[in-house]
Amino acid sequence: MPETAPEALAEAALRALAELDQGQGVALPRLAKKLGLRVSVLLRLYTLMSDAALGGVAGPGWVRLQCEDNGRWLAHLTEAGRGDAQD
Repeated sequence: MPETAPEALAEAALRALAELDQGQGVALPRLAKKLGLRVSVLLRLYTLMSDAALGGVAGPGWVRLQCEDNGRWLAHLTEAGRGDAQD
């Protein structure tokens, strides 16, 4: 994916997650490959889209991140995120 504005990158990442998440979550490497990004970039981006508080301000809660026992990261689209991805 070529360099884009942060908003466009966030929108593409949210739409990719909406497309692939069937309720079981999606592995970050799979999403990274689809988007042409590094996993570390997606992890930071989806953290900003989660409900994590950064700088004392909670995020929008569109994504829920989960680290499994084997160290594999999964991203889950929340109901709030599903509504925003469809707009």
